[in-house]
Amino acid sequence: MSDSPEIKREYLDDDFSEKMIEEIQEAVAHSESLREELRRYNQAAEQTRDAEFYSDRIKEIYRKVHSQKFMEVQQAVSQRIEDRTPDPEDIKTPVLKGVVVSEFDGKRIWIEPESAIKGQYGVTLPDDAGPDELPVGTEVAVDPQTFEITDILSRTKDAQFTPTETNVTFSDIGGLDSIIEVLKKNIGVQLDEERRRVAEQWDLDMDKSILLMGRPGTGKTMLAKALANEFDAEIFMINAPQLVEKFIGEGAKKIKKLYGQASSSDRPAIVFIDEIDAVAKSRDENRRHGGEEVERTMSQLLSELDGLDKEDGEQNVVSIFATNKPGVLDPAIINRCSALEVPVPTEEAKVDIFKIHTRKIPLGDDVDFSALVEEIEEDYTGRDISQICKQAAISALSRAAETEKAVVTNRDFKEAITDLREGKIGMERDFLFDQEYPGEIFA
Repeated sequence: MSDSPEIKREYLDDDFSEKMIEEIQEAVAHSESLREELRRYNQAAEQTRDAEFYSDRIKEIYRKVHSQKFMEVQQAVSQRIEDRTPDPEDIKTPVLKGVVVSEFDGKRIWIEPESAIKGQYGVTLPDDAGPDELPVGTEVAVDPQTFEITDILSRTKDAQFTPTETNVTFSDIGGLDSIIEVLKKNIGVQLDEERRRVAEQWDLDMDKSILLMGRPGTGKTMLAKALANEFDAEIFMINAPQLVEKFIGEGAKKIKKLYGQASSSDRPAIVFIDEIDAVAKSRDENRRHGGEEVERTMSQLLSELDGLDKEDGEQNVVSIFATNKPGVLDPAIINRCSALEVPVPTEEAKVDIFKIHTRKIPLGDDVDFSALVEEIEEDYTGRDISQICKQAAISALSRAAETEKAVVTNRDFKEAITDLREGKIGMERDFLFDQEYPGEIFA
C-alpha cells in the first residue's frame, strides 16, 4: 500500500535476512495495527538512533506475523475482502424496461423505453431473437445508453390492475330487480361459457360493453361486483381519473395493460371503470393542454372495445362503465355501449333497502320502515339509507347499558335521518350532481 511505512534497514542487526524483511513488510502492508506500530518505532529510531532497541522491536513484529492468532485474523480479513469483491460475471449491466410499439420493418424494430427521455427508437434485432418473438406489446430490457434490446422480459402483472375480491351478491341490492334481470340475461350470456358458445353458434353479436347511468349511491358499483360474483368472473376495477396521466401516451398504455391482464385471465373477466366521464367527455376542437392525453386514452379505450388486435374468440372480457354525467360523454363511447339507467329507488324499493341493511341488527317492535321512508327525501339513494341504518345502530350501541342487549328503535332511525339531513354524519352524495361540468377541466 502507498502509505505503508518502510523498515529502516540501517538500524537492523545481522540477524535479519532479506526474506524476513520482505515477510514483515508484506504483513505491515495488510495490517493497520502493524503499520501504526512500525511508524512509532521508526520515529523512535530517528530520535534515539538506538539500533539495538529498533532491531528488538522489529523482531517482535516478526514474531507477531508468524503467530497463529495473527495469521487467523489476517485470513479472516482477506476472506471478508474477497467476499465483498463481486465476481465480474455476476456484475449486472444497468438496463431500462421498454415495450415494442411497432413490428420489424426489415431493418429495425421500434421500442419505447420507460425513461425520462420520452420517445420511440428504432433498434436492430438482438442476435438471439427473431421478429416473431417480438410482437407489438412485448416487454423488453434495453441498454440505457443505446436503447438496444438486451433481453425479452416475461410479461408481469401490474399490481394496479389485479382482480378485486368481492362477496357482494344480488341479495345485497334492493330495489333494482329489473336492472338485475337485464344484466343477468345479457351479460350472463357472455360470462357463462356454455351459453356463450351457443350464442356464438347462433352468430349473435352480443354487446360487450354496458354503460350504467345514475346518481351516486344508486348501486352501480355493487351491481358490477354482484355480477362478477354470480358468474364466478374476475373483476378489474379502476376509477377513470386514475387513467389520466401527465405525459402523453401514459394513460393509453394503462388502458392497454388493464385489458391485457383482463383478457389473459383463465376465467371470464369484467373490466369496471367508474367515473368514465373523466376520460370519455365529448371531444371538441378547442381543448387546451391536457386534452390530447385524454383523447389518446379514450382512443385506446375505443380500440379495446372494438376488439382491435384481438382474434375472434380470443377475449372473453365484458366492459362495464359507470357515470352520473351521461350528458358530457362523447357519442363514440355511447354508441359502443348498451346504456342502462340505475334509478333512485322508489318508496317500495327503499323499504327493501332498509330491510337489507338491518338483516343482522336487532330491531325494536316500534320500527316501521314504511313510515321511515315517508320521512326521508324523495331523492335519497341506497347509500343514504345505508348511512341511516349504520348511524341508528351506532346510536343504539352508545345508549345501551349492556351492548349485547342493544336494540335499534324507531327513535334511533329518526335521529339518524335528521343527522343525515343536517350533515352531522357522513354524506356520501355527490353535491356536484345537479351542476354541469365546466367545458374544459384540464386548463
